[in-house]
Amino acid sequence: MPLSRLASYLDVSAQNILAIIGFGKDIRGAAATLPCPLSEVDTPQLGNTNMAEVWTSPAPVNYGEQHGIHYSASDEVFFGSIHIAESGQAPLDVISCEAYKNIFDLLQAQGYPYLIRVWNYLPNINQITDGLERYRLFCLGRHQAISERNSFIERDLPAASAIGTRNGNLQIYFLAARKAGKQIENPRQISAFHYPRCYGPRSPSFSRAVLNKWGDEHHLYISGTASIVGHENCHNGDVQGQLEETLRNIESLLEHARHTADIDCGSLINLSSMKVYIRNAQDFKQIKRALEKRINHKIPTLYLQGDICRNNLLLEIEATYHNRTLHIM
Repeated sequence: MPLSRLASYLDVSAQNILAIIGFGKDIRGAAATLPCPLSEVDTPQLGNTNMAEVWTSPAPVNYGEQHGIHYSASDEVFFGSIHIAESGQAPLDVISCEAYKNIFDLLQAQGYPYLIRVWNYLPNINQITDGLERYRLFCLGRHQAISERNSFIERDLPAASAIGTRNGNLQIYFLAARKAGKQIENPRQISAFHYPRCYGPRSPSFSRAVLNKWGDEHHLYISGTASIVGHENCHNGDVQGQLEETLRNIESLLEHARHTADIDCGSLINLSSMKVYIRNAQDFKQIKRALEKRINHKIPTLYLQGDICRNNLLLEIEATYHNRTLHIM
């Protein structure tokens, strides 16, 4: 939603707001009086856009805060947001583990035990700290929390993204539900939770996509997807090649969902929304032009400058479908 419309929209829809997320923009002026989770992520918007991500519920929402997690909940959906600062006594792996354990404890207590979709933002994601890349430190902490709190290392894993910011704290926001969604993997890629140890001491703990039903609507959440085939990067240094490989991966996911979940979610042109993360701002125009040749240019899309989880990946795309483009077979 354009930031210019946010204040007037909130005047009439405040009781149905789950959360508001700003990217490189100050949203607190328009939403300062709201009790819903508010997040400001240091991933600048590209293309002179001034947008906010607004999550809403068709039913009235209740709000709360516990263990540093600000949350909103309706009868079906739970939305939470947590920010945690690092320190010498609390490095990234420790606070990642703490954050996820607090999330799991809260969801269990509130009756929404299943994570559906998670967004993770951490500063300097590719920087080496104590001999280990920070993304791998984050994965170590997340994996430990899942191991301690749950038994679903390879099942009921949420769709997820992990993106590097320039500054700030570890930021996590998430959707959860009372029932598990359907985990969907990509046959072109090794599942992230099966990555070999060359990618870190603990594997990334997420699924390639999750299909979930909210009331009468079916939503497909596609994780951050990049130019990886099997477990290896492709087209190093070639942004056009990486974009094409990324789109092939998303198309493969959609086709696999057709066979494993008995759904027909169309093709790339049927996407409901996208976020495109671009490492180097100078690649924005090329990526946007090429992408708009492949997709419906009316699809709401945010182009954001952010670092990707591997140093030689130049872009990552996450996407959603919902039931206006999903036909349940």
